[in-house]
Amino acid sequence: MNGINVNVYSFNTVVVGSGAAGLNALDRLFTYGQRDIALVTEGLNKGTSRNTGSDKQTYYKLTLAGKEQDSIHEMAQTLFGGGAMDGDIALVEAALSAQCFYNLVSIGVPFPHNVYGEYVGYKTDHDPRQRATSIGPLTSRVMVEKLQEQVMAKNIPIFDGYQVVRILVDEATKSVIGLLALNLNKL
Repeated sequence: MNGINVNVYSFNTVVVGSGAAGLNALDRLFTYGQRDIALVTEGLNKGTSRNTGSDKQTYYKLTLAGKEQDSIHEMAQTLFGGGAMDGDIALVEAALSAQCFYNLVSIGVPFPHNVYGEYVGYKTDHDPRQRATSIGPLTSRVMVEKLQEQVMAKNIPIFDGYQVVRILVDEATKSVIGLLALNLNKL
């Protein structure tokens, strides 16, 4: 292109970002049969999920312990009620929360549970149920590390050191057709 060599790769699905959400998306896509996938990240060992801690990091899922009843609909209402989430996204997040949580448990994230196997939770200021759980200040880091192990074991292509600078859109169909990324390793 104008005298510059441009590498072109083709995949059915490309996930941008190597935080917990991105790595989980790749792991789930692969588990459900999609093999033509890749990850693009500015830095596999960078990012908030891996490198930022607080006194308590919280993971939200349906209440999975105790006698208090919970529902997907009620959790979605709570998420939507915070004012920062679309209603459909809140419903999907609530509906898949237990499944995603148990996947994290199965790959080795040591969320706390009681002697009966119930995954205990606690209430937070903005959630009326015991949906919150945590393994401490590095919850996100451990999740990312365990999810990265899954992605790497599945040999999913990783473009590490690539910065996405543009989403390419087919204006006629208003659909995404690609990404333009800078290879930061070769600047």
